[in-house]
Amino acid sequence: MGNHHHNQLAVGTEPIPRIVRAEVPRADIRISARIAAAIATILFSVSVAPASLLPSGFEETMFVGGLSSVTAMEFAPDGRLFVAQQTGQLRVVKDGVVLSTPFLTVSADSFGERGLLGVAFDPNFTTNRHLYVYYTALPTGHNRVSRFTASSANPDVADPNSELVILDDLVNSSGYHNGGAIHFGSDGKLYVAVGDDSNSANAQSLGTLAGKLLRIDPSSFPNIRAWHR
Repeated sequence: MGNHHHNQLAVGTEPIPRIVRAEVPRADIRISARIAAAIATILFSVSVAPASLLPSGFEETMFVGGLSSVTAMEFAPDGRLFVAQQTGQLRVVKDGVVLSTPFLTVSADSFGERGLLGVAFDPNFTTNRHLYVYYTALPTGHNRVSRFTASSANPDVADPNSELVILDDLVNSSGYHNGGAIHFGSDGKLYVAVGDDSNSANAQSLGTLAGKLLRIDPSSFPNIRAWHR
């Protein structure tokens, strides 16, 4: 779908001193992959909690440090961790080290809660090398969903000429409530959370994409249609 409208869900953009991993002894409880990911996300998006606040049986281990203005993260199928920074860099953590060269850098407007806000791997990433990001594009200050392709020569960086805009002009006039969470469902569709642009009435209006959850079939490009709920 070509032109679309406003968006926003608040996304935390405070500098994060480090990424931590919470562990609980295997004998005590079994944690599903989804729950473990949720725990990691929570720990990632807030300052590190004092040990006294951790649930009984959990312990904290630093996964990686030295990152700031983190907004989202996603593990690649091969175990690399991709970390989005509000200022437009998508960083790669490989073997416990933040690589010096970003996977990609988009020209992002980072005013308020704008910026590079979401990342998702194509279900067939191993073969097609496609990755999707949600970011606030300059000079419009509106949000965009784009697809990038990892370089065949160096999978730790994107092909610099590979950006394919999937969804554009998700208008945001306030700088806040941009949304930005993007994830693939088990149906192979890309789900995109679009914020309400600091106007809760947008979520109830069918005249705008602001305040909606969009479902996109990437395989239908260029005839993209975004269903919203």
